[in-house]
Amino acid sequence: FQAVKHRLADAKIALEFARPLVFGAALALRPAEAAAAKAAACEAAYSTARTALHLHGAIGYTAEYGLSLWLTKARALRTAWGDPHACRALVVSAAGDRRW
Repeated sequence: FQAVKHRLADAKIALEFARPLVFGAALALRPAEAAAAKAAACEAAYSTARTALHLHGAIGYTAEYGLSLWLTKARALRTAWGDPHACRALVVSAAGDRRW
């Protein structure tokens, strides 16, 4: 069961790290913060859905099981309004524009 616990812990950490970015983007309303939040949240959601699918096995693919819906949503939202690479590029370019 240790392997299952480690995968679930990784999923929990990814989701918890994305949460403050999403809250910060909601307060800041700047494109770079929104892009960082989108990249982190979408990657966390997609990796968590993939982990859940691996842990549940083939039943996760069935339409009767709710996991297939969450996996489909996470996959679609991952590429909506810019893929993670484009979001990260926006964050990096915005960080380069700042003058310290």
